[in-house]
Amino acid sequence: MQNLPHLLYWMTEREKIRLKKEVGEPKPWSQDPVFQTTYFCNVRREDDKVTKWIRSFYSPWVRHPTFEMNIILSRFLNWPETLDIVGYLQEWSTEDVRVALNAISERGHKVWGNAYVVTTHGIPMDKIDYLCDRVMPSINRHLPLTDTIVSCALAADQLQYIEGISTFMAGQVVADLKNTPGHPLRDSMDWWTFALPGPGSRRGMDWLYGQAVPQNQWLKNLLELQVIVHNEGWQLCAQDIQNCLCEFDKYMRVSNGTGRSKRSYNGT
Repeated sequence: MQNLPHLLYWMTEREKIRLKKEVGEPKPWSQDPVFQTTYFCNVRREDDKVTKWIRSFYSPWVRHPTFEMNIILSRFLNWPETLDIVGYLQEWSTEDVRVALNAISERGHKVWGNAYVVTTHGIPMDKIDYLCDRVMPSINRHLPLTDTIVSCALAADQLQYIEGISTFMAGQVVADLKNTPGHPLRDSMDWWTFALPGPGSRRGMDWLYGQAVPQNQWLKNLLELQVIVHNEGWQLCAQDIQNCLCEFDKYMRVSNGTGRSKRSYNGT
């Protein structure tokens, strides 16, 4: 792990920025020019702004029959202003969602968040129609998760039967479910060790080792890294470690001049 000091630096600096912002300190929160100009998620996913909003808004409904369905919809939209207008769907109504999203779009307002890329997967149709006509009915067919789903890994497997849900999105939904008090995955046997590799975290792992890491070694290396950062004082689940690797990839690309982030940041 030749670049471990750089990863630990990224984690420490990002957490310092979060704490400074929360107590209202003025900019700049970092003297690092990469942090001043590049958007980074937090070390802990639960500290991210949209995640905190989702957790607050949806958690009271955790025992409701459509809770898991609403959580998936929240991550497809991933924008609090939109989610607030759509509201919590006690009845799974595609038309209610279509009307709400079209109204937002027609007013020229933002419909979707930037963190996750939502596409129609090559199908020539409007994104709102794709969500309402294909994704939402598929969610209805495959949910709720059964009582026999006792692990995050099993839940992620089942979620990927839903149209439009890739490995990445399945992992994000599982993270939301396992971090909601009262949901069965809160007590799952693999709460600390579950993670699914994505392109960003694979690149981050490559940066960490200074070379390409075989895909079949990714999870083993991730869990070894989890132990190391724990010994450095960080108590992070495997999904948070994965999140750090994604952000670390951005940091290394920008700082080394080999790439740039899609999202800039005004931290000066």
